[in-house]
Amino acid sequence: MLRGIVLLGCLVSGAIYDSTPHYSKGPYQAELTRLVTSYLAYYHYSRKNIDDEISAKAFHLFLENLDANKLFFLQSDIDEFKKYELAIDDDLESAESKLEIPFNVYERYAQRVDERVQVALKYIKSDFDFNKDESMVLDREDMPWAKSKAELDEIWRMRIKDQIIRFLLQDRDKEYYTDLLSKRYERLAKEVRENDSIDILERFLSSVTRAYDPHSQYLKPATKDNFDIDMGHSLEGIGATLRNEGEYTIVVDLIPGGPAALSGKIKPNDKIIAVGQGDEEPVDVVDLRIDKVVKQIRGKKGTEVRLTIVPATSVDMSDASVVSLIRDKVIITSQDAKKEVHEIKDSQGRNHKFGVINVPGFYLDSNAKYNGEKDFKSTTRDVRKLLKELEGDKIEGLVIDLRNNSGGSLDEAVELSGLFIKKGPIVQVRAQDGDARVLDDPDPAQVYDGPLVVLTNVFSASASEIFAGAIQDYRRGIVVGDQATHGKGTVQKLIGLEPFLRRLVDGELPDNLGGALKLTTHKFYRVSGSSTQLQGVRADIPLPSVYDQTEFRESKLENALNWDQIKPVEYDRYQVSADMVAALRLASEKRVTVHPEFAYVREDAKHFSELRAENRVSLNLAKRKAEKTQQETLDEQRKKERQVRNPVEVDKDKKVETGDAPDFVLQEAIEILNDYRLFQNGQSLATAQQETVPNRNN
Repeated sequence: MLRGIVLLGCLVSGAIYDSTPHYSKGPYQAELTRLVTSYLAYYHYSRKNIDDEISAKAFHLFLENLDANKLFFLQSDIDEFKKYELAIDDDLESAESKLEIPFNVYERYAQRVDERVQVALKYIKSDFDFNKDESMVLDREDMPWAKSKAELDEIWRMRIKDQIIRFLLQDRDKEYYTDLLSKRYERLAKEVRENDSIDILERFLSSVTRAYDPHSQYLKPATKDNFDIDMGHSLEGIGATLRNEGEYTIVVDLIPGGPAALSGKIKPNDKIIAVGQGDEEPVDVVDLRIDKVVKQIRGKKGTEVRLTIVPATSVDMSDASVVSLIRDKVIITSQDAKKEVHEIKDSQGRNHKFGVINVPGFYLDSNAKYNGEKDFKSTTRDVRKLLKELEGDKIEGLVIDLRNNSGGSLDEAVELSGLFIKKGPIVQVRAQDGDARVLDDPDPAQVYDGPLVVLTNVFSASASEIFAGAIQDYRRGIVVGDQATHGKGTVQKLIGLEPFLRRLVDGELPDNLGGALKLTTHKFYRVSGSSTQLQGVRADIPLPSVYDQTEFRESKLENALNWDQIKPVEYDRYQVSADMVAALRLASEKRVTVHPEFAYVREDAKHFSELRAENRVSLNLAKRKAEKTQQETLDEQRKKERQVRNPVEVDKDKKVETGDAPDFVLQEAIEILNDYRLFQNGQSLATAQQETVPNRNN
């Protein structure tokens, strides 16, 4: 058996196919499509029917999903596909939908990818004139489609030349980059061909849902499983992170306490070459796509999975052994809320402690909660414990760090907000019929009542904006960070389609076939009545950011819903006055104006803005080397300046200096928090700032 596995790996590796496979719908996918379109028409917030307008949007979004940078399709393909532009709605509403449109388009896409990979492999092995003064467009989204294969060949010639230049700038030799790039493009062709009907349908139906708004999405069964894991921070399986490396599945790391780690028989970098279920014969997984390997390894708690493992230290397959594991519930803690304590020393030598709780997401294991499990995972539960620990540390202020927190559970956003107020409404949620429902703090206890700063950026979205908006409206704390948060003011409901699909087909159905629909059903509004949609939550104290002028906001997304407002509700006001915010903002501006790191941010923002406007890169090696040298010189200068400002004490006789950029945004938030403390105590900020210095040895 092992010999066969080795041969399979050798035969497949590097293969480029000569013919394009035919793609068509799978069993029950027409019924599944009808379910999705019915839910969209009846339950989406916009109440739009699937018509020619939706069809045209879905058509362009599907092409964008496949070929956003216009590197594969030709103008002749687009002209041929034009007949589909206003036909998608008709096909979706047909009782006997053949779903020919997405599969015909994908079949042509697979053909074009094969052609481009052949061209790429030819250019990878060719010799380029790196002294030629030419340049390449970086983002081709707004460029026209290539009119001929010759024109597209030229685009790919420059693309490969640019990639080779990047390797040459890293001092890589031709053998290295030829091998790596060849494998990269061979893998691309292989992955495109390996996509089956449900993969293609997911991309197509998600293009239809995105024609309604950017956050509605169809999730195939495997994607739905991953979504549940991300939300619940738990899974049933063996507790290992995997990746593809060539034709093999490699163990990246092990989750502490999981079956794989507890066995002691599996280590990082080991290869998994076969998977067996209980007493069944192991199935070869060499050269199998990673998501399909994961599907075989995951399973219900208490069931057996048998992995054929080749140790990382083995030079061949002779050391392969079978490891039997009993699947269990594995708790994932890497993305849990975490705390830190920072200190600022005043002129009398007294330390003032401030807590920081980083909340990367609003997670909730809803299945465990529904099943009555005592210790189900949730953001609020974790933060409540951390607040108790910080109380023991005798902190004088708290930062809730929501940077890069894209949201999650609406219920968790409400409950977490309730830890910082006594009682009252947190958010209003309006349905498509216009009725607004008020979600109140479910717990009258105020767990933390001290000075509070909420740190946000442009990637703080959805549930993060509910929390930040409530804290700001209640004047319970101060929002600090980018000019505004992301601006996602919509609520999605996850609808499992499996039971409805069974009912629709009225017969036997293989397990785990339906997946789920993430559907925008409501909009949320702050207690003040304003929607966060498009506008986000504006910072009370804005800090310079490289992202403020970028395209990462909700307002830049296609088909985003509009901003509006509704009636406010009654709510309390706490201790943050307009005078306090003005004083703290002025004090922060004085620091930020002279802070070297924020000066770097302003320089970088200007530089990135210029690069985006130019949208070109030189393909002259000497020029690229000069640009790299210039950037390295700038980086080295900044590193030396940091070393002078932030020497790190290791022992009495020696200083170790670092050039790493500190988290100066967090440091400024803590400075603002210290000002908050001083303001509450009636001290002059102008005087007090001269008497306090941060203790960098946190």
